[in-house]
Amino acid sequence: MFLCLKQSLWDPIAMHLNHSKQSLFWIIAISAFIGFVIFLNILDSGSYKVDPKSAKVLDKVEFENQVSLYVQLKEFDSASQTLKAKVWVVPPAKFATNLSSSVQVNYDTSIDISASSINYNDENNLGFWKANQYLRAIDIELDADNFQIDSRKNDKWFPFDRYSVRITGSIEFRTQGSETEDVSDDVWESIPIGVQSYTANLSGWNAVFKMSSFDNETVESSFLEGKFFISDIFLERTPLNKALLFLLGLIFLGGGFSMLILFRSILMSHRPPTLSGLIWAGSTAFTMIQTRTIIPGAPRVGVMFDLFIFYPSLVTCFISGGLMFYQWITKETWSREL
Repeated sequence: MFLCLKQSLWDPIAMHLNHSKQSLFWIIAISAFIGFVIFLNILDSGSYKVDPKSAKVLDKVEFENQVSLYVQLKEFDSASQTLKAKVWVVPPAKFATNLSSSVQVNYDTSIDISASSINYNDENNLGFWKANQYLRAIDIELDADNFQIDSRKNDKWFPFDRYSVRITGSIEFRTQGSETEDVSDDVWESIPIGVQSYTANLSGWNAVFKMSSFDNETVESSFLEGKFFISDIFLERTPLNKALLFLLGLIFLGGGFSMLILFRSILMSHRPPTLSGLIWAGSTAFTMIQTRTIIPGAPRVGVMFDLFIFYPSLVTCFISGGLMFYQWITKETWSREL
């Protein structure tokens, strides 16, 4: 009777403890999930902005008194280190009429941009528009010179690589002399040119515009002089990309070490060498190979992430799987060691 009474008192307590453990489990799981979501949303997924110091220089000239050079970044290939972009030139009302998708220049306009490949989108692709012609977007391709970067300027450092691309050029308006063929009476006028960002972000990259200058000039003097523009674009992987790659690295290392630990258990006779273990090893290896193809940023084969994380994990998985297969076909009996 005493044992029955004791058992009847213990059962509600055990049920209450089990219920508390279940509640605690779900509280921890939901909290971890929400925390992870908040963490990913806090990370920068891509920005495209003008350097604060450069913005202060741009503010020295009123927006109506400068040529706005809007640069939209379209694609950056870290392997070839080439940047594709689109440029819109928007002069103030004195020099052009701003329309919805283009501008109509009031004077003969000359635009010269230094680029490895360029399409001025004009009649002869010379960067020259006569008065009343339509000035549309200019497609350019720039090579990364990395003059402003002291280290990690190669994609082998993925995802910690970074680059600098310089965009330079000049813009002039012929306010007098266009009605004659004699160039001696030509009067070309230029005003400050402000390089502006014109896109939400470049996928997978943080981009920062920073005004620069020619030798023996300050940034401010080069800007106020007006004829030429010179700006550096700095590119670096986003924190979100780095965080996702860190998670994938944990997956690769976890897959490789799980196969290694499984083989150790088989070797120490703690687990039997079964066919299911071989299938698990094979599926893990091929899943790792497939996962490598979807890494954000599509890095080329052979970057440092491969050399230090992916390849060692894959080799560990294959070797462990091969040794488990050897154990499976050679060991006739298996007994657990106590």
